[in-house]
Amino acid sequence: MPSPSSIETELKLATEAYRSGNLSAAGVRVDNLLKSHPGRADVQLARGIIQIGRGDLVGGLDSLISSLQIEPHNAEGLGWAAYTALNLQRFEMAEGFARTFTDVAPQNPRAHYLLANALRALGRIEEALQAIDRSIDLKPDDSESLVTKARLLQSWQMPALATEIYKQAMAIRPTPAAGMELAKMQLRDSHYEPAIELLMQVSPLMQESIRPYGTIAEAYTLLHQFDDAERYWSLAKAQSVNPIAMAQGRARVEIAAGRFEVAQQLLFELIGRGQDIANTFSILSTGRKMKADDLPLIERMVDLSAAESNPSRLIDLSYALGKCFDDLRDFERAIAHFDAANKACLDLYGQRRAFDRDQSRAFTDFLIEMSSSEKIVSMTASGLETSLPLFVVGMMRSGTTLTESILSAHSRVKGGGEQAFWTERVIEFITPGSDGPKYNHELVMQFAKDYLELVDAKDVGILHVVDKNPANIELAAILHCVFPNGKFVHLMRHPVDNLLSIWMTPMSANVRFASDRSNLVFTYREHIRLVKHFQEVLPVDRFATFRYEDLTAEPQSTIGSMLEFLDLEAEEACFSPETNARSVLTPSVYQVRQPIHRGSQARWKNYEPWLGSFAELLDEA
Repeated sequence: MPSPSSIETELKLATEAYRSGNLSAAGVRVDNLLKSHPGRADVQLARGIIQIGRGDLVGGLDSLISSLQIEPHNAEGLGWAAYTALNLQRFEMAEGFARTFTDVAPQNPRAHYLLANALRALGRIEEALQAIDRSIDLKPDDSESLVTKARLLQSWQMPALATEIYKQAMAIRPTPAAGMELAKMQLRDSHYEPAIELLMQVSPLMQESIRPYGTIAEAYTLLHQFDDAERYWSLAKAQSVNPIAMAQGRARVEIAAGRFEVAQQLLFELIGRGQDIANTFSILSTGRKMKADDLPLIERMVDLSAAESNPSRLIDLSYALGKCFDDLRDFERAIAHFDAANKACLDLYGQRRAFDRDQSRAFTDFLIEMSSSEKIVSMTASGLETSLPLFVVGMMRSGTTLTESILSAHSRVKGGGEQAFWTERVIEFITPGSDGPKYNHELVMQFAKDYLELVDAKDVGILHVVDKNPANIELAAILHCVFPNGKFVHLMRHPVDNLLSIWMTPMSANVRFASDRSNLVFTYREHIRLVKHFQEVLPVDRFATFRYEDLTAEPQSTIGSMLEFLDLEAEEACFSPETNARSVLTPSVYQVRQPIHRGSQARWKNYEPWLGSFAELLDEA
């Protein structure tokens, strides 16, 4: 029987063989040891690692479990077991091993990294973020942990923060995977040129079969460089292992670029072949006004929705059917599908749609209290001189996308899309305290410099860059203090039309007040309470309110007033925003491609029998 020292020598030789790539020799040595010493944890551990190296993950995990049964608190064994269970998609098992690993080695960043990835796979994003933050605290320069955090932030619908974390990871160790994901985030943020530049950098580092031709094609399409786009779409189609998903993805992008006919051709071809009809139909509905001739297809989708068991697909299909019946002016059937979509959202999103009215009211109180006239005067003294930021704000679905299309058509204005920069960072500069929220203005000023880099037009002729995130309305006073020369174009819409539009539009899971009529009514009233305060305390040459109804009924005079407010000379292009050749990534993509019209005014009258608590606001219009 080998002595303990000879066993350790054999394990050392096996390890050397493993590291040199001679897995066969390493396996022979360990198997020989295992015959005489099956009860040694280190031998079982070595066997498991070698099996994993040879691609036998199941056998390797079995050996690791045998090792941990002998020595339950072996950190190396726990780490390998968590890693292997993750790769085998045994996520609950991986969580168990990783948690024990963090208990045994709380200062080991790898333990927290593995736990974060297990929790992410289980859909427990908040817990996963806590775990990955601990890993980063212990090892700030670990690019793998940073990429994991960025992916978690994406899952939690925080794209701006995710983008920043991806950039940090790429600065430490550039990888094709992180570069690809960062490029996709840049596309989402309407930063098309930087995305193409990054894609061209990482593409040569990838195998030909997985190069990001589809993403490059998407970027060129959104830039309206269609010849370049077509070349890459062809390459993407040739390499695609899922041509249905690729065609659907291209259709979405073509819709965003305003090429509805191209998208419809792709989608109708899929429908004609019976390929993923429900999802294909949902995409089609976003870029087409349905007509009576489409009714047979629509009724077919009604039957599919009745049998659909996947909650997310049911949501998409219900919103699509609601939109279709609204197009056909069958309002009773339309509202039935919109109601079904919102109910399915509440069922699916659960906790993320939980809404605390007391907390919401208290936050509005805080924003009003902290933005008194005296405090605003005090804080603006240290504000930045730039007049570049132009915030288009309001309740969501109040006309902000149309307004951006109008303003960005001007030769001296650039459309910046719907930036999540400020709405994501608010949790950092407004934090809970024992006696109420705490505001950190110094941190906001630091963020302001990063924001200016984000929206930098890189063109001396540009006077304003539009940020059309409607939710920035809550931060209007803070942003005014940071950018006292910036301007706010605030949109208001008939309250019931506004809330109906929200009800009829798919929303992020993080919009807590959505999918509940009474919560929407409450939120609208809080919104108006805050807006009235801002109208009193913010300078009239910095914050101006325009009504959506005036914009659509009297576009010439209303657009003229907007341009005058912004100190811009009138330009013809601003009065025909449907010709603006920019891509649109919001749910209003189809509407803003149409000439300005009054069709959405007094829409509530079509749905009067089914308004429910929305009707409370009819007297408050």
